[in-house]
Amino acid sequence: MKKIFITLIIMLISTNLFAEYKRIISLAPSVTQSLYELGLEENIKAVTIYCPKGTIKKEIIGTLMEPNIEKIVSLKPDLIICTKEGNNKSAIEKIERLGYKVYTMGTVTNFNEICNNFQQLATFLDKQTVADEIISKVRKETDTIYSKTKSKKTEKIFWEIGARPLFTAGKRSFVNDYNKFIGTVNIFEDIDMRYPNINLESVIIKNPDIILLVNMGDITNEEIARWKKIKTINAIKNNKIYMLDVNDIFTPTPLTFLKGVKIISETINTDTVNEK
Repeated sequence: MKKIFITLIIMLISTNLFAEYKRIISLAPSVTQSLYELGLEENIKAVTIYCPKGTIKKEIIGTLMEPNIEKIVSLKPDLIICTKEGNNKSAIEKIERLGYKVYTMGTVTNFNEICNNFQQLATFLDKQTVADEIISKVRKETDTIYSKTKSKKTEKIFWEIGARPLFTAGKRSFVNDYNKFIGTVNIFEDIDMRYPNINLESVIIKNPDIILLVNMGDITNEEIARWKKIKTINAIKNNKIYMLDVNDIFTPTPLTFLKGVKIISETINTDTVNEK
């Protein structure tokens, strides 16, 4: 009788811990991408307008900062997944007060935290095995790339995340961690922030060998033309200014990070300007 009771308790706990969610609403691109990587795309009921394109068509429930709560209610979700950094805290609290189950993904500052965050979500959704396989594959491939780049001559990179005003990736941004694997150094890695606002003069003084522009917000191909007017920077002298697609490198999931490492490695080892 005791064994039967214990078995029932374990079953109840397991059911509670690993409920199958079939009507998930994603409130951030990184959440949507993570769910796809875990094989849960069919369980996603709705996403924001910023979530990855080219995927199975889903309902749209607004933006990260302004989700349409009425629309969310109408979709009757059994789980809503948001991010600590990207979403509007008051909107999330309102959703919770309405009685909806909310899972919040943490903020990540480096590659290891990306993997840990992904693993925690996978555990919550009972997808540990899938996550383990993905993380193992990604770590193996990034280690292989690192072994080939760690001894190369270190070039200095300026990451442009915003144009007007000028923003870059600091020490606390996971973007900064790309440099470890591609054999470069971020000229603003000494700033203990995620995305600090800097001035043009400081970039000129630090004289980067490579300039990487991320095509988000106000960063367009016009930025390439603007930088090319500054002839004193090594990156301009050597024609090493490149435009990167935000969707390729800026979504903090293990597979996207690996994709970013590969794309950036291939990009900076070419002699032509990438103006995609």
